Amino acid sequence: MSITAIARNFDGNPNIVTIVSDNTLAEITTTGYLASADIVADIELLQNGEFQWTETDLVLIYYSPAQIGFFTHDATNETFDALAPSGGLSNTLQSAHIFVGSGANVATDRAMTGDISINNTGVTAIAADVIVNADVNSAAAIDFSKLAALASGNVLVGSAGNVATSVPMTGDVVISNTGVTAISAGVIVNADINSGAAIAFSKLAALPSGQILVGSAGTVPTAVAMSGDATIVASGALTIAANAITTAKILNANVTLAKLAAGITPAAVIKFFGQATTVGGAAAEAFVVTGAVAATDRAFVQMVDNGTGNVTVLQAVVTTDTLTVTFSGDPGNDAVINYQLIRAAA
Repeated sequence: MSITAIARNFDGNPNIVTIVSDNTLAEITTTGYLASADIVADIELLQNGEFQWTETDLVLIYYSPAQIGFFTHDATNETFDALAPSGGLSNTLQSAHIFVGSGANVATDRAMTGDISINNTGVTAIAADVIVNADVNSAAAIDFSKLAALASGNVLVGSAGNVATSVPMTGDVVISNTGVTAISAGVIVNADINSGAAIAFSKLAALPSGQILVGSAGTVPTAVAMSGDATIVASGALTIAANAITTAKILNANVTLAKLAAGITPAAVIKFFGQATTVGGAAAEAFVVTGAVAATDRAFVQMVDNGTGNVTVLQAVVTTDTLTVTFSGDPGNDAVINYQLIRAAA
């Protein structure tokens, strides 16, 4: 595309600019036409530099194919705008038609079609079934009264065909036409209750004073009074019945001396006892008794077998973790003793 001639008539008012171009009407009226590299180069070549446009320029253009017409310079869009005939647009237009710019930028008689139509009084109408979700503004706030009728107490639920359908709410919960929901009787099961529900005790069925819940033979929680070896009162205080504790119920080594009745409490108890065989080598021999304490423990030693050395026990001394026994001679490695270490009762 190109401009082959451009000249200004300075004698006119407004000034007349004449142009010869091999471009079509559609091309010379396209946005950016005068800023295109080819056209800028053509004008600079013909003018020996940039062409100086004025606001009053009236442009007469001879363009392809063999057409001529008056235009104005559109500096904003870098193009030319065609002047309307002196009488403006044609005063004839088919009933209910409108003028629409064609692909060649020419106002053309057209019927309005598609989503919207118009009549010859200017009233537009939206065609049936053309409104889709994207057409509705996110803030449209369509009044509920504009929706289709909804039966009293019914709700809209997506059908198997993905269609919003009016149905009554049934099952575990029902709803009234005022929006009040109600849980049906006998429908709440364990799985329905949240693990963190923390249901208040006041919401449980009444429980008689001092009774507890116990599973019945039919696995039903049942209010019963605690009886037998222990009883309980409303404050939660548990009482063991008299004469209910037997030996079998006491864990071994768990009755302290302080729990015994007065008169049977011993002055001392056997803290350690055992049997040991000598290793020989000297008349005095030490035996390990872990936990022995010199200050509090006293030892009793009995000869069980005096061995080949036929020895006797002369002395027994307790030191930390040790019992030292002195024999009448070297006991050898086959003398056997029993020992007991007693400690004052605490």
